[in-house]
Amino acid sequence: MRHRWARVAVAVGVGAVAVASVGQALASERAAGAILVEEAFTLGTADARFIGYGAACLTGAPRGEAEAEATNHPLRGCRRDPVGPVPPGDAAPHGYLQLTDARDEVTGAVLFDSPVPARGGLEVVFEQWQYGNTTRRPADGISFFLTDGARRLTTPGAFGGSLGYAQRRPGGAPGAQFVPGVDGGYLGIGLDVLGEYFGDGEGRGNGCVRRSPAGTAFRSPAPGPNVVTARGPGDGVTGYCLLDATTTDERKNGPWPSSLPGRLHGKLKKMPANVTPRRAERRLEPVKRVVRVAVSAGRDPVVTVDIDFRDDEGFQRVLRFPAPEPMPDTFKFGFAASTGPLTDVHLIRRVVLRSKQTVEE
Repeated sequence: MRHRWARVAVAVGVGAVAVASVGQALASERAAGAILVEEAFTLGTADARFIGYGAACLTGAPRGEAEAEATNHPLRGCRRDPVGPVPPGDAAPHGYLQLTDARDEVTGAVLFDSPVPARGGLEVVFEQWQYGNTTRRPADGISFFLTDGARRLTTPGAFGGSLGYAQRRPGGAPGAQFVPGVDGGYLGIGLDVLGEYFGDGEGRGNGCVRRSPAGTAFRSPAPGPNVVTARGPGDGVTGYCLLDATTTDERKNGPWPSSLPGRLHGKLKKMPANVTPRRAERRLEPVKRVVRVAVSAGRDPVVTVDIDFRDDEGFQRVLRFPAPEPMPDTFKFGFAASTGPLTDVHLIRRVVLRSKQTVEE
């Protein structure tokens, strides 16, 4: 699917594989290309190359003290006083990477600060959960992002509507100080339940020639709920321009309805007290979404995004557009999520990142 207003050079290649089970999905990934990074996040420890930031934690580990906000740390157990229907702690081998619980005004990210080759193309598959809001609407969303592998990746970008990738001027006030985007950003895919990442309010896309159809004003309610939005290269307070989004409406006055064939947000509001890890896993399975993001190799590279909404339809293509060029020689990557006055639980699991060099395009 190509949106007629998306003419910038970015394209995402997502395979059309219907996944009958997680095991089959992982087997398919191994057969299709060289695996560069694989982390399930189901145990009490994880690959040490993943750096936790803020509230990011492992439900597979025993619960402990809360991490300080806006700091890096090794991934370990989640806090003892969670908010919302989170999975139980000490749950290995049935754990998750929890980016946030449903506490308000919390941020979490995991950063892979080790370069992986980019020239052969890249594909990442991961499971994600957004559910359990304790407020009238859920927020904010989850981002997956790629950065220039020659740069350090130790801090995410601005949170809120910028989803840990792009820059942000809090509240959109002209005199407010910018919070910079991620260092050396290349591509940021926002799985945006609330919908602010689609708009250029709060200074997102500062310095870009092409702007979001939703304009640069801060909008309430958010302009693009249940929309997957791609933003391109940026550094500091400049760039992170909107590249494509799952809405076909070009009108500046909106509305901008989502063209997704399913919902990013899952309907799970409660987790029983003293639930076992296995039972929690069964309750979470229906609200899982499996996401695949790919950047092709060779001339005229493309980016594709496919999502399996767990509706027996398998992976469905939701975005395809030209990839930003020039492409760096190596990538680093991360995931981020946040809450604000509105809340949600954000989980990640079973990340498989591979080279596409041996994959038939």
